[in-house]
Amino acid sequence: MATITIKKGYLEILKTLGSADTIVEDALRKYLIDKCVERIEKSKRKIEEFEKKYDCNYAEFIRTISNEEELKVVEKISPNWEEDMTEWEYWEKELEEWKRRLEDILMKS
Repeated sequence: MATITIKKGYLEILKTLGSADTIVEDALRKYLIDKCVERIEKSKRKIEEFEKKYDCNYAEFIRTISNEEELKVVEKISPNWEEDMTEWEYWEKELEEWKRRLEDILMKS
């Protein structure tokens, strides 16, 4: 377990409210949950932008670009589809990673 430093004034107030360790642990857990949710929401927003642009989800997009005829349609929508694909893949992985982290936090409760 890591050690953290808490300002003396804060520590004295914490002690009046209960176990400082428990309060800090609870506050840190809540903070981490909030941050995970923020990252999940951001990832979902980014993914939704690509889904709207290409009118499909990521898996369908990959299938589409694998077909030569359908790839021509995608190239008309966006000549920079390869950049979009790279960024889209990043946000898909980011979403899964933050969901996993959130689940880890929630399961350790």
